Amino acid sequence: MREGEYILETPLGYRKDYGQFFTPSPVARFMAEWVMADDPSSILDPAFGLGIFYDEIKKINPNSNFQFTGYEIDLRILDFVGLNGRERNLKIINDDYLQAERASYDAIICNPPYMRFQKFITRHDVLPKIEQQIGQNLVGYSNIASVFLVKAINELKRNGRLAFIMPFEFFNAGYGENIKKTLLEKFLLKQIIVFANEKDIFPDVTTTVCVLICQNDGHADAIKITRITNNEEINQISRIGDFYQFQVNSSDLPCYSKWTPIISAFFSPNQLPVDFCQLSFYGAFTRGIATGANDFFALRKSTIEGWNLPEDNLCKCLTKSQQVKTAIFTEGDFLRLYHADQPVYCLDVKDRKNPRIINYLKTGEKLGYHQRYLTKTRSHWYKIERRNPAPILFGVFSRGRLKVIRNLTTAINFTCFHCFYPNIFGEPLINKLFVYLLSDMGQNILKANKRSYGGNLDKFEPGDLNDSLCPNQTQFALIEEREALGVIELAAMDEKLAIDASNLLMERILNG
Repeated sequence: MREGEYILETPLGYRKDYGQFFTPSPVARFMAEWVMADDPSSILDPAFGLGIFYDEIKKINPNSNFQFTGYEIDLRILDFVGLNGRERNLKIINDDYLQAERASYDAIICNPPYMRFQKFITRHDVLPKIEQQIGQNLVGYSNIASVFLVKAINELKRNGRLAFIMPFEFFNAGYGENIKKTLLEKFLLKQIIVFANEKDIFPDVTTTVCVLICQNDGHADAIKITRITNNEEINQISRIGDFYQFQVNSSDLPCYSKWTPIISAFFSPNQLPVDFCQLSFYGAFTRGIATGANDFFALRKSTIEGWNLPEDNLCKCLTKSQQVKTAIFTEGDFLRLYHADQPVYCLDVKDRKNPRIINYLKTGEKLGYHQRYLTKTRSHWYKIERRNPAPILFGVFSRGRLKVIRNLTTAINFTCFHCFYPNIFGEPLINKLFVYLLSDMGQNILKANKRSYGGNLDKFEPGDLNDSLCPNQTQFALIEEREALGVIELAAMDEKLAIDASNLLMERILNG
């Protein structure tokens, strides 16, 4: 439906505000074929958009007497489409589907909006209404797409069919647990479709997506796992239900487990080593310090000198991910950043009565920093969390190799990094843990728990890292401490050589 023309006419910021990205015709076609297989009388699209699903359904059965209902909150896109009232079997409702009264449909097909639920202005009104309709608590749901799916599932008639595009991250996120539980316990989920070369198929997508194929027939069928590599492959599929590489029982997909590593393992030639333990056995990753006003709390040399801020009210701090470009961060690296006037100190108020501190805080209050979301919730708005320097830092976002840093300084860090704090078991193994995280094997195993956001951008929450697997104590004993220190020394000079050296040490564990 003239998608290219709409994109050219509509600013990107506007489309992002409405969470709009459009379904490619080949994908819409196989989704439409699935929901039309039993010749439904009533069809719902909760996020009509440009009407691609309606177009594909008409092609499949142009003479059918089905009634197609589409919800679309964006009047601009409806004006662009210009279909309402011109199609006998189409009813478009210019309203928010999430606020609509509960109904029931033979078929539901949807590419829901993609935005964080926190950006949804009417969420406080929407959630209680949906919770009452479905009898389920939705607190903690962080993506509107997931709420669309929950509501749609509860409006699917007996034997009805559903095809939904979803962000892949819900497989791993906490808010996805209840959704997965519903899909499994009601025997709804029939097939999961993932895409190997997503940008070739979804060129405008901003997050990694999958397609869920469901039917409300109450049959405990094996769940099909499908991976599609390109549009040519889609065009060769006659029936999506017949195209799959693996089948699993619902028991193989526990609702409280992360599904990404389970699904990825089917298509990975690498098997996980035996007897590995969870990383949390050795300690815990936690997020960095959230100040609520980094531009106020992060201090440069010039700022410190200009305000003559006392040294005992400052602490060393990494405030931006790009400040660390190598796997080893030393005091010498810190000093170079400081003298380059990078913001590598943090305000840490200990002497509230110091006149220089008073003046700096007053200036911050004049600029409204004390009224920010986080700062205004504190008893003293300028008091940040107390943290010790972490020996290992991990980049929250990454493309390609994951950013793992052996921190040899006394610097703490903001939320640009997650911090690993070892326990009594991890403390003597900290260098070996770093070697493992630096190695290709460690990186690949960690990536099984990643959250993908399109464009090869990966994100990790602390829990994702803590749940990852790593060698047990006996396996780490196969590596000598001097060898781990040798990798660290090498990483300070040549990271590629250090990675090669860490790979050799990991091979010893694999072969041990």
